[in-house]
Amino acid sequence: MNINQHNDRDRRHPDEETPEPTPPGNLHPWDFLDAYGSLLRKSSLILLIVLGREYTRKFHVRELSRMVERDVSLVSKNLKVLEAMGLVTREDVGNLAFYQAKMESVLLRQMKVWFTLLELQPLIRDLQGVTTSVVLYGSCARGEDTSASDIDLYIETTAKEAVREMLQRHQTALSREFSPIVHTPDETYRLKTGDAPFFDSIRQGIVLSG
Repeated sequence: MNINQHNDRDRRHPDEETPEPTPPGNLHPWDFLDAYGSLLRKSSLILLIVLGREYTRKFHVRELSRMVERDVSLVSKNLKVLEAMGLVTREDVGNLAFYQAKMESVLLRQMKVWFTLLELQPLIRDLQGVTTSVVLYGSCARGEDTSASDIDLYIETTAKEAVREMLQRHQTALSREFSPIVHTPDETYRLKTGDAPFFDSIRQGIVLSG
């Protein structure tokens, strides 16, 4: 397929429209996304954030509608899609349907991590100039966090005060609390040699910078 054919296809299928199936032999590396258009809508992602961070609870559709401030019919439609994708489970109690995050889903847990990383991007960008390493560890790095979970960060820097000021400034934009450990390189070395199990738990986290 030449470049003009690609451009023609883009004009036929703007971002907000559902594209026609790609003819056999003309697959693109992004074509798998066609099956996930409903999942990637903001209204669906909001539901995954809420259900994922309250995964021990079951919610009725109307309760979720109030929580996410979306129309009941839209919430119901999105929940059915998420159930079909294996991201949530449904339990019928009488005439009521209750939904719960399916934590057995690797995709759901990874999406929960992704949501946390997206929240942290502004902070990480600001920290890059004053840190040697930033690691997300603990429940948020495993996708096992709840709405009450702290965001555990290990930050190595020679400019502790500047880092603490940045953390305080960015805290106001987050719904959950930071739980940072801010160490110099020397303090990192002492932690590594003095508390190897805890240091290993940090190393198993996600390196965000450095």
